[in-house]
Amino acid sequence: MASVTLTTLRTRVRERADMVGSSFVADAATGLDAWINEGVQRLHGMLVDAMGEEYVSSSSALTTVVNQTDYALPTGFFKLYGVDYITRGETHSLVPYMRSERNIYKQPRLSPRGPPRYSLVGSNLRLLPAPQEVTTGAILFAPEATALVNASDAVNFPNGWERYVVLYAAIQALLKEESSASGLKQELAEVEKEIERTKEMRDLAMPKQVVDMDAVDFRAPWFYE
Repeated sequence: MASVTLTTLRTRVRERADMVGSSFVADAATGLDAWINEGVQRLHGMLVDAMGEEYVSSSSALTTVVNQTDYALPTGFFKLYGVDYITRGETHSLVPYMRSERNIYKQPRLSPRGPPRYSLVGSNLRLLPAPQEVTTGAILFAPEATALVNASDAVNFPNGWERYVVLYAAIQALLKEESSASGLKQELAEVEKEIERTKEMRDLAMPKQVVDMDAVDFRAPWFYE
């Protein structure tokens, strides 16, 4: 993966849109830079969906409070990969509860024994039943794309896929000029198909496997007694 600066992206967009030397579209946050950043966000989202943690990942510490259900998601949170929860010295991968199950998990005496379950609720991670201990864990997540602001700010996409950003911004510039962008739209669609084909294919050494959910963090029944 090679870094590509905002300056380079601007130049490439102008070349693809045949706007080199043109002042019709400005290199500004309300002009060309806005479309470049829109393209970055769209490409970032597609790569997270296609490659997940193999593309980008981050984590944030989680500390529980007795009887507290809601915990703020980390700054820059985009999509959740998982929640780790430590109890009795063991780290557990929490599983979600379904919305229709919410009232069962609000009541410890009715819910299954073991660590709480989670749900994403707005800007919070909700744990049910409410933890009855102060403990730690981690929120594993895909961060949002970082906006390009300064000329030296750079992106670092795999396989030269920054060309998606270039094509997307060039299309927007041509549309503003009321010029045809049909050729660039076809190229953009081809890049999207290429990214779609990469899903779960970065690690060619070992294919993905079906997960036995009963074996995730398996503990003997007496572990929770």
